[in-house]
Amino acid sequence: MNFWQFFGFVRILKESIQLIPKNGKIMGLITIFYLLFTSIFFLFFKFTSDSLLRDMFIKESFIPISSINGSSLSSLLSSINQNFKLVLAIDFSLIFSYLFISIFSTNTIILISSISYYNKTLNFKDLGIMIFKSCKRLIFTMFYTTIIVIGYFFFCFSMATPFLATSNIYDFSMVIIFVIFAYIIYLYLSIVWVMALVVSIVEEGNYGVMALGKARKIIKGNEMKGFILNILFNLLALFIFWGTQIIIKKWNVNNKNSMLILVNGSCLLKVFELVNYTVLYFHCKKEKGEEEIIELQESIEYSKIYNLPLIIDGSN
Repeated sequence: MNFWQFFGFVRILKESIQLIPKNGKIMGLITIFYLLFTSIFFLFFKFTSDSLLRDMFIKESFIPISSINGSSLSSLLSSINQNFKLVLAIDFSLIFSYLFISIFSTNTIILISSISYYNKTLNFKDLGIMIFKSCKRLIFTMFYTTIIVIGYFFFCFSMATPFLATSNIYDFSMVIIFVIFAYIIYLYLSIVWVMALVVSIVEEGNYGVMALGKARKIIKGNEMKGFILNILFNLLALFIFWGTQIIIKKWNVNNKNSMLILVNGSCLLKVFELVNYTVLYFHCKKEKGEEEIIELQESIEYSKIYNLPLIIDGSN
């Protein structure tokens, strides 16, 4: 591996920064909507969930007092159980809402970055058509990648379980070393998983297992670039978290506002990360001699031709 191959991620970062202003209005609006909806969902679910939990804890505090009266105790337990079910329902709704926002934002940002890479202009109508066409492929691919991530997590957990069962300091230190090692491996393996998302959006015929296989072929020989990018973005995420903690301590920001800062910072970082992976995808394609016009552009041109008015030749 030569010097440039190792530091090739710098070129990816530079081109990603230059790519963002292209189709900047659409990218800016999508980013604003992404931040806005994420913040609204976060505030709504936090407020509702906290209110229900607070009400549930208050009712629990009355249980010892009401224990003499059986009917009062039964009523309190029933109310606590109902609140608990509502909290679970809200939490699951939050998960599915965030999943929907994540799918939409991932799809849109990669699509805009892909078109911008070829210096093509994009309007909301073309973007809507492409989102509709690629959404199903992305969902399939995200389903498979999620299963793989969960499987990897449980595998690592099962490997660390024997060490967690003991209270030995040596075993505890081994667990920490194992967790760090497992996370480094995860950062390396996840290159293919994230690249598969790009493949499923950009290439019409690849999704699910096929997208994972194609991503593995595309990234081959450029794993170090993706690995360093993963490390960089994880370090940036850590800095965002630390920065939020510093803001809390220095300016006495309340917990809700600090979490809102953390959520928005993480969203902006995700946008930039997706742009970088899209640029990395095209770099890998070029290195393998696959510089043909991608299916996305063909879809745009088709949609434009399809929407032209039909001209009937009346000369005959």
